[in-house]
Amino acid sequence: MRALGGGGASSVFVARRIEERKNAKAQGFALKVPAYDPTTARSLSEQEFLQLFREEAGALLSLPQHVNLARFVTFDLAARPKPILVMELIGGLGLDRLIRSRSLVTEQAFKILDGILAGVEAMHGASVGHLDLKPSNVILRDGGDVPVLVDFGLSGRKLRPGCGTLDYCSPEVLGTAPADYVPSPLPADIYAFACMTYETLTGELLFEGEDETAILSLHVMHDGWPDRLARFAQIAEYRDLAMVLAACLRQDPRKRPTARQARSALAKASKHLHDRPWPLSLDRPRTELSA
Repeated sequence: MRALGGGGASSVFVARRIEERKNAKAQGFALKVPAYDPTTARSLSEQEFLQLFREEAGALLSLPQHVNLARFVTFDLAARPKPILVMELIGGLGLDRLIRSRSLVTEQAFKILDGILAGVEAMHGASVGHLDLKPSNVILRDGGDVPVLVDFGLSGRKLRPGCGTLDYCSPEVLGTAPADYVPSPLPADIYAFACMTYETLTGELLFEGEDETAILSLHVMHDGWPDRLARFAQIAEYRDLAMVLAACLRQDPRKRPTARQARSALAKASKHLHDRPWPLSLDRPRTELSA
């Protein structure tokens, strides 16, 4: 029916079943097709790229039905000229819009973050990473407080070129990882979630620079304590929360918590913050951050 978005190795359209194409009230779907662009062409042939799309789309078949995940509808390998991936179309506001419009309250923000981690935990239980966690890929279903992860165009069981969005990219996605580490998409999601959590609670990006090179450098030059998080941790009542995020941001992916561990730790660290005004401010009295 119309274009919905693009990037991240795919183009997305709003679609209806052909027999309902003239029915404005008919159910809509998010239809994705692979988009082989010049950036991808630097590392993969078009045949390799399409095969990877098929493999990763097939991995979505293993995902469970979950309230925090957009529902998988079908994957048509035989579609021409390109294979198609069809997902549930979620109506509602994006988390990115709520942050920009400053329409959140702190208790609501933590509830949304818990739901996001619940969805991530369900994906990781099937050994599938989302690989593009960010506020714009979280929709609050029908204007409520139930977050739904959308845009599975990069999801799969392997890290690959072009995964993620730079503001939320883990070091291993950017090509920096321990020499003996076998790349996995699951810890990369945990890193991205920490970046998204900081933004959701403070209204600011955790990593921000003048250009892409500056942002990339910020991602690979810390070991859990980027400057903004370190300053955040100097506020005594935020210390426990900052420690959870720092664990999720470790350079070595093997040292990051699982989604289940992160969810439990976040719930515990946030109990005393639910009544604080949003966004969580850096203007509170500070204490020295111990090593």
